[in-house]
Amino acid sequence: MNNNIEQIIKDRVLDLNISEELIAQIVNEVMTSLTTDEQQLKKATEPDRIRLIRGNSVVFENFNTGNPDDKVTFKEILTIEECPNMATGFLRIEESAFDWYLGYDELDYIVEGTLEITYDGKKFTGHAGDVIFIPKETAVTFSSPDHCKFFFAAYPANWQDLCEDKQSN
Repeated sequence: MNNNIEQIIKDRVLDLNISEELIAQIVNEVMTSLTTDEQQLKKATEPDRIRLIRGNSVVFENFNTGNPDDKVTFKEILTIEECPNMATGFLRIEESAFDWYLGYDELDYIVEGTLEITYDGKKFTGHAGDVIFIPKETAVTFSSPDHCKFFFAAYPANWQDLCEDKQSN
């Protein structure tokens, strides 16, 4: 908490004859209640049925594009055990571009920013609210001139294996 704010609170509360120890305890309890486990997605589930993922609990991880200077992060939000037929998650790109081979079908819903997909020399530009479908066996360039965040759904769920298979051939 900002030191100035702490001092103002102390000055006003001390006028009411409340101890500094009580203030510290209250501040600590409030701060603890605001702290969340950033590595844990918040999911509400009905066994073997519905999954509700809290969007504000998504913590992005680095996505390896092959270029360490790329600013690309992602997070899958369902495990293959929870959703054995398709993979789902979010991907963010900040002023970066990278080539990618899709050995799987993918549907991308742009949440914010600008997503550019280049295929066979043609650029497809999508903005927040737009949807882009990329069929399997397609080589594209993902890019964003500024930033973008998009939700992806890939079929089948083992999309990473299908990329690796093609890249190792």
